Amino acid sequence: MKFSYKYHTFNIPLCLLRFLKRRMRWVRAAGGIVTAPDGSMLLIQRNGRWDLPKGKMESGETLLQAALREVEEETGIQTIAQSNIQAIKTYHVFNLYGGWHLKQTSWFPMTAEKTSGTPQQEEGITAIAWVSPDEWHRRLQSSYGTLRTVSKTMRQHSSN
Repeated sequence: MKFSYKYHTFNIPLCLLRFLKRRMRWVRAAGGIVTAPDGSMLLIQRNGRWDLPKGKMESGETLLQAALREVEEETGIQTIAQSNIQAIKTYHVFNLYGGWHLKQTSWFPMTAEKTSGTPQQEEGITAIAWVSPDEWHRRLQSSYGTLRTVSKTMRQHSSN
């Protein structure tokens, strides 16, 4: 079985989104932008790269429910969504087993009461780190394109 993965990130106009959804497999996922009471922010290390906890929606779930579940599954940390802030959406396409997929990930700002957790090693997660907001932005700049978009959007929101 051949596995190829080409990763492209882009801002997507609605007309292009509709066009791509008709031609590719549509995948919806959700994740968390988690902040601790002291202001530090959560990162995970997955397959050697800094990342944020996220995953695909399960049947019957809302995007927010999926995000909360994925954060807890991947880190062992329980969170509460920040209801006053809208989710950030990112899109990327990839080729998996010879078929193109369009993935939309909704990122929800969350707060964590406790910061101790356990990385979900079966998902390739080897570390959990709580870092300052500046360090969080710096590490995401050398990660995936979608995470650079999340970082840039969060920086814009915090400066307003």
